[in-house]
Amino acid sequence: MSLKLALERLIPQSERLGEQASVTWEEVRDGLKHRLMSEGNRIQLTSWQTNYLVFIDEALMQLKAKNPKDGATLLRLTAKRWDDKPSSRAVCITALKKLTEFAVREHHAPRSWLIDEYDAASVRGNPDDEEKRKTATLTDTEVLGLIAAIEQKRPDWANVVRLLAATGIRPTELEHLSVRRNDEGFPQLWCSYRKSGGRRKTKPRWLEELPFVAEDGSVVEWNLAEIYPSMPYPLWRDGWRRKLSGHYVEQFLRDVPYWRDLKAAYADQGLWLRGYSFRNSWNVKAHKLIGNQAAICAAMGNKPETNARSYRQTDERTTREAFKLAVSAMGSGRKPS
Repeated sequence: MSLKLALERLIPQSERLGEQASVTWEEVRDGLKHRLMSEGNRIQLTSWQTNYLVFIDEALMQLKAKNPKDGATLLRLTAKRWDDKPSSRAVCITALKKLTEFAVREHHAPRSWLIDEYDAASVRGNPDDEEKRKTATLTDTEVLGLIAAIEQKRPDWANVVRLLAATGIRPTELEHLSVRRNDEGFPQLWCSYRKSGGRRKTKPRWLEELPFVAEDGSVVEWNLAEIYPSMPYPLWRDGWRRKLSGHYVEQFLRDVPYWRDLKAAYADQGLWLRGYSFRNSWNVKAHKLIGNQAAICAAMGNKPETNARSYRQTDERTTREAFKLAVSAMGSGRKPS
């Protein structure tokens, strides 16, 4: 036997779990995907791609490049890519924990691949030391300006932004929309998406379109339920409407100069502008215009406690306007509207 062949037999191959294992890490990844998408809460493909695949594929690259021998080392190597993004590091930890646990439990990998909380904490860092970034909320003028900038070249994507901004849907819900007749006999947008969270999935719901006020004071309404079936929309090559998600929305917006300018301006204020900003903006506007928490949550598809914990209820502009209105009403002796 040659020295090269002897070494190959002695040293575990980087894409395999160990010397005695017949399964590759790619096969472990694919098995985990099948488990998560077919059993238990059954995550959606977009959730797999966003919350698992990107981190697991980075881990597989590190396995081939650095050949780590245990889960803690694999986690440290993988998480370096997200050194400046604490929220992404937290998702990375969850993804790699599930990957290595699946390898140990289902494929009898050595227990040294398990990632315990001690190792996870060193990568996660102290949350008290990390300033949580606030999601930016857009003004009506900014939303309308963005749509105008996009519509010049891509009217199909302008309609995507209209849907996100006017109804407050999650980007992943774009592929779960339809038009139905409500109990009053009028067409209304319906979302069939059921988000997995806690012990129960969220329920399908009616969507409520909010109007926008232009810079000149005019009110802009699109009547999306009426135009949705025929409006321009991103298509596949076969002519069918594309299945969109937060990933594709972010991918498109980053190439829009107006969006990049807004993103930079909000970053200077310590605010994070992203695809979910449309949903947060809708929530702030709804609290200002409607004020009925139960109705807002029904249209948002979440519970009041989730809404209060995860979404902006107000922003600096709305807060100032509310106080100015209240003080003005006190001065005139009338109740604020």
